Amino acid sequence: QLSKLDLLKNNFTGIFPISLYSCKSLKAIRLSCNNLEGEIQPEILSLKSLSFLSLGDNTLTNVTGAMKILMRFTTIHVGNNTINGNIPTEISQLQLLHTLSLSNNNFSGNIPEQMANLKNLEILDLSMNHLSGKIHLSLASLNFLSSFNVSYNNLEGQIPTSTQLQSFNASAFEGNPKLCGAPLSNECLPNPKKGNGEDNNKNNNRDHLDINGQQIPWLSVVLGFIVGFLGVCASIFWKMYTAGFI
Repeated sequence: QLSKLDLLKNNFTGIFPISLYSCKSLKAIRLSCNNLEGEIQPEILSLKSLSFLSLGDNTLTNVTGAMKILMRFTTIHVGNNTINGNIPTEISQLQLLHTLSLSNNNFSGNIPEQMANLKNLEILDLSMNHLSGKIHLSLASLNFLSSFNVSYNNLEGQIPTSTQLQSFNASAFEGNPKLCGAPLSNECLPNPKKGNGEDNNKNNNRDHLDINGQQIPWLSVVLGFIVGFLGVCASIFWKMYTAGFI
């Protein structure tokens, strides 16, 4: 019975072979570096023993539907295709995954925070897509991660500090102009809003200082003015009263 199928680097064309779904004993399929196209049909679920799938370097357009049901896979490699859309959050349910490569596709949107649930993940390659947003701090909880690559996307913000993510080479993060912090040479600028607020507070404090740099007791000044004003008014009123004007 066929348990492994390796057809790497051929010139096969057309869609993913439907006939493979009848090979119930298949544990591993590698069809990388061919010219396959189209989608992976949900019928792949019928391959109960399948745990390794490598379809990189083809022209597949959508495998997200299959991802949602490949719960028992340990390796998924679909790099170098033309897959688009968001990375499905359901991918977090693939608890047995050790390797996930989605590089060089057209994935967009944020990196799902739920990826932090893939506790057995050792290799994560999301490079050369159109992913945006920040790198979630939760990804640092992937303790077995030995290879990590998010280069050449549209990610932004600071790389989570004091985490193992900073132990990877800068090349794992390059190609994201708005990404900053170690191991990149781009330093993160201070929050301008926070800086303006501090400056405004300083300016406001300066307005309350006298020429000697001492804090002006405004409450006492105001009360003194009121008392003095009432005293002057009372004096004028008394003089007018004694003069017979009132």
